[in-house]
Amino acid sequence: MIQLETYKGTRTRHTCPACNAKGVFVRYQDERGEYLSNDVGRCNRESKCGYHYKPKQYFADNPTVGKFVKTRVSHWTQNTNQTTTIVAEKQTASYDFIAPEHLKKTLGNYDRNAFVQFLVNLFPDCAEEIQSVLKMYFVGTFDDYTCFPQIDLQMRVCKAKLIRFNPATGKRLKGKYDTSSLPAKLKLKEDFQYKQIFFGEHLLLKYPDKPVAIVEAEKTAIIASLCFPEFIWLGSNSKTWLKTERLQRLGARHIILYPDADGFELWQSIAREAQRQGLTIKVSNLIESHATIEQKANGYDLADYLINQQNEINELNEVYDAYNSKVDLVLNDETLFNGFKLFLEEQKAIAIYNGESEAEAERICTQPENLRSVVMSI
Repeated sequence: MIQLETYKGTRTRHTCPACNAKGVFVRYQDERGEYLSNDVGRCNRESKCGYHYKPKQYFADNPTVGKFVKTRVSHWTQNTNQTTTIVAEKQTASYDFIAPEHLKKTLGNYDRNAFVQFLVNLFPDCAEEIQSVLKMYFVGTFDDYTCFPQIDLQMRVCKAKLIRFNPATGKRLKGKYDTSSLPAKLKLKEDFQYKQIFFGEHLLLKYPDKPVAIVEAEKTAIIASLCFPEFIWLGSNSKTWLKTERLQRLGARHIILYPDADGFELWQSIAREAQRQGLTIKVSNLIESHATIEQKANGYDLADYLINQQNEINELNEVYDAYNSKVDLVLNDETLFNGFKLFLEEQKAIAIYNGESEAEAERICTQPENLRSVVMSI
């Protein structure tokens, strides 16, 4: 039987993997007293943390972990020299982890990372912020792929997804080799057993008080982190992987889901079930309400929305930059400045000729919109 560890002093109370508080975490044990995993248990700080990762959720998240396997051992009987076989049951985990040194080798070479170069062009004034987010999520480069690792609460690298991007559009390249994984490329193991978790899950330990926002794609989580750093942005990898029991391990945090255009109804149903189980969670209708029918058919998501918004900002900034440069030029060139004044005087004269008073003609000519138009026409 699997149950919470009985209190036998401070040695039986551990550091919570979610809030990092010491002596408050109770782990689950099997009938032999062995822990299922260091992160399977309940935090006693129910109001401030609320982390509770149940055995049922653990086995659902790790289908390759056998609850019990039979191991045969020899046992000598009392009265004979014969051996008889008895059955012992023990917990065993059969998933694999990527050695940290493999991930470290991917960190850098951003000048040839198509996704990073797209970010640099999309957010031209945010070089430091981009570097910070890349470092925070351990985003790397492998050949012409962008590496998105999944790191758990024990800082173990469970998975490292490789995706090829178009540097101009930020879209994933479509083709036979558009995605891969680090273990596959490095040929670490033929049947590498992955432990699927949220992309960005390791940040739950670093920011115990931040609310959580969940999207589907790793790319979306990175872009959203640059736009809204007040959230921990997690990626579910696919819309169907998101389950209520997987949300449970986020504890008492405020959670908001940002589904892709084709996942709104599914994630709404998941959120309703999670609410019934006591989670503080809601679903954003941003994409549902803003995406066109065509966009929804093409899998429009939060990343697409934020990219479009940023492109509009960049276009406006280009106009403002061009205008400010022209103003500087006019103000510092006597000939151009005299031409500017003469143009305004001619406008004023025409307005008076058409029946406007001198004061009204002056007001019309000095309107900001008119001044900008005159400056750009010189």
